[in-house]
Amino acid sequence: MIRNCLSLSLLFLLCLSSAACQAEKPKIDMQEGLWEITTVMKMPGMPMQIPPTKATQCISQEDLIPQTQQPDQPDQQCKIADMTITGNTITYDMVCAAQGNTMKAHSSITYSKDQMQGSMMATMEPSNMTMTYTLTGKRIGDCTK
Repeated sequence: MIRNCLSLSLLFLLCLSSAACQAEKPKIDMQEGLWEITTVMKMPGMPMQIPPTKATQCISQEDLIPQTQQPDQPDQQCKIADMTITGNTITYDMVCAAQGNTMKAHSSITYSKDQMQGSMMATMEPSNMTMTYTLTGKRIGDCTK
């Protein structure tokens, strides 16, 4: 259960190609390039703190949502909805499904040149377990193509 929860909880980082991700977006004040993103998850009732995770990703104006593909979850599916950009902040709702579980989340990420901060509130169904995520990121270099 916890393995499924942790795997699905990391799905918020995955944004599959969708109309919402490809739509024309206003420009955000951020430097495109390779970013290191640290995610801290808190789950009420967990007997111990889950260690922070770090991932690197090329982030651009066209691909602003941090993502990662979970190798042990090839059947994962995430859909982004209601994505809006106001100033340097992107907000969106997301639904991810894998292994018979569904996670619904609301996220907000604010960029500031070479740094970012974000948060996400998520609910895992059918267990109704809630999770809170804090994201911090920094640009660490250029992307290699």
